Amino acid sequence: MFFQDLASPFNSVTQMNILQERLNRLVNTVPEGRKTEFPPLNIWASEKSIVIVAEVPGIDPANIDLQVCNQILTLKTKRLSDEAVEGQAFHRRERGHGEFTRSVELPYAVDTEKVNATFSNGILNIELSRAAIDVPKKITVQAS
Repeated sequence: MFFQDLASPFNSVTQMNILQERLNRLVNTVPEGRKTEFPPLNIWASEKSIVIVAEVPGIDPANIDLQVCNQILTLKTKRLSDEAVEGQAFHRRERGHGEFTRSVELPYAVDTEKVNATFSNGILNIELSRAAIDVPKKITVQAS
């Protein structure tokens, strides 16, 4: 059915949109068969803090919702779809659109009062400080 759609002439915008969505699903599938995630994240953890960097190009920072609950960081955002100009049809459409959610389990509890999120040039940097109550305490063993 997919290849029949490729061979058929484009007689309506709706038919083109359906085909484009199918192509998008193929493009967004990596060789192992799993779907790519948006936004892509890099996460670093140390004894004192966690740094998360998310690539969110084309996203308005006002549309970014960050929450931390029970050692889970959740990032929700949305990107509006580009609309074709009248008389034009997309030749190629790879940029994802719609609502996106990523949830990440953090390696330890964080102090929600000490979360710092900055946005610059499509990059979201999130710094989370480890909760004092969760910092390991060194216990000295005394010989008797």
